[in-house]
Amino acid sequence: MSNRKKGCSYYIGFGIGWLFIKAIKGIAMLLWNGLILASINNLAIAIINITLVIATVISFFVYGDVSFMIVVIFMCAIIFAIVQYYKDLPLKQKRQYFTNLFHNLNFYAPDQSLPYYLSENDVSDFVYSITFQTVIPVSFWMSRKELLEMHMNVKIVNITQSQQDNRIVSVHILKQALPALVHWNDSYINWNANVLNIGIGLYGFVGMNLEKYPHAFIAGETGSGKSNILKCLIHQSLSKKYEVILIDFKRGVAFSAFSDVLPVLYEYNTVVKVLQYLVSETKQRLDMFRQYRVDNIIDYNRVSGNYLRRKIIFIDELAELLKTRDKATANILNDSIETLTRLSRAVGIHLIMGIQRPDSTIISGQIKNNVPYRVCGRFTDKEPSRIMLASDMASTLINIKGRFIVKDNYMQEIQAFYFYRRVAQNKRIEPTPRKDVTPQVLDHRNNNTATSNRPKALKQKEKPKALTSELDFNFNDIEL
Repeated sequence: MSNRKKGCSYYIGFGIGWLFIKAIKGIAMLLWNGLILASINNLAIAIINITLVIATVISFFVYGDVSFMIVVIFMCAIIFAIVQYYKDLPLKQKRQYFTNLFHNLNFYAPDQSLPYYLSENDVSDFVYSITFQTVIPVSFWMSRKELLEMHMNVKIVNITQSQQDNRIVSVHILKQALPALVHWNDSYINWNANVLNIGIGLYGFVGMNLEKYPHAFIAGETGSGKSNILKCLIHQSLSKKYEVILIDFKRGVAFSAFSDVLPVLYEYNTVVKVLQYLVSETKQRLDMFRQYRVDNIIDYNRVSGNYLRRKIIFIDELAELLKTRDKATANILNDSIETLTRLSRAVGIHLIMGIQRPDSTIISGQIKNNVPYRVCGRFTDKEPSRIMLASDMASTLINIKGRFIVKDNYMQEIQAFYFYRRVAQNKRIEPTPRKDVTPQVLDHRNNNTATSNRPKALKQKEKPKALTSELDFNFNDIEL
């Protein structure tokens, strides 16, 4: 036989052998996918396959012939394998898409591996996540964030790393924008925790946890919705039976919806007395905690049998409160607020302070350091945003009333609840604090007007002092 014929025979034999091996592998893969993988992923298919195997065994012992059952099993395996193939097809297409994307972007790990697509899941109504297995650090992902957004044609909200496995990275992608209006509903009240909800974020409800963040600044230009947030928080505090104190130096206008329920304080002498009382109450509560060897209001209420209510002090237009020419009054106000922000964290006394525009400062660094929770509305220039958040984020907010940035552990955009309360829609809520710590000025519906039962010291209506320089907060000492 010539060498040419031998060579031709070799190639023909090699081709037949290759086709035979491929056929065997294909049949084995078909049976594996149709019988094993399909059974793992689908309970109904698993039951059918188990039934067929049992029927085959019975057929062997009864009839001694299993050829028919083998044909049935083989046909079912083909059908189930096709079902499994089309079920896995979207996953395979996704993996191929991201393999090509990362290859084109030169998105390689140090070991030259590419991120491996795992899954895609809804996180909330507004965000979904794509999860990858990779050894590429999150810092590298963040450096390529804008490039990924351009090529994927999406808005990436965040890139996170799993706390259980550092090799699992999730890319959070915006599914739909936050709504421009979210009406308040009492079903949004968190009854199970000391949390006052503020609005809706991309990941769900966003609120102020009084146990983690006892005090807050809420900033925003006129018309941003700042006062609306305060009113929503007041309503929740009253619903939770907290003791509420309202201070509004716009002559009580911002909190007028609650004037049928609580006094709205706006005169300096009255406010000074109230803040001094709160300082005294703070120190008294700390003494009681020491007596029972506890360090917070929750443990005290649990072991003492003498229930203490949380007190929430709402101050709108903090600048107006602090802009007094009377140095003695200014010192008392500053010292009282400083003491409260420093000491009242554990005792359940909280300050929530509204600021229209942080421009010039007359406030101490201690107060700034002890008020880490910030809610900041849109500002037309960057400086107020930097002062409040140490970031320009608030200056880039879209111009929608109620759109704010909340800063706690991290910063996120929210749509604040729109709250509307009809005057006199509820009965007056009378505070019921202990007699030995309740100031006389809080026992009356309105301490800013002359009434027959007002304390003598408060009968004479006081004129507000002349106002001085603009308020300027500098929060650059707060670290993100």
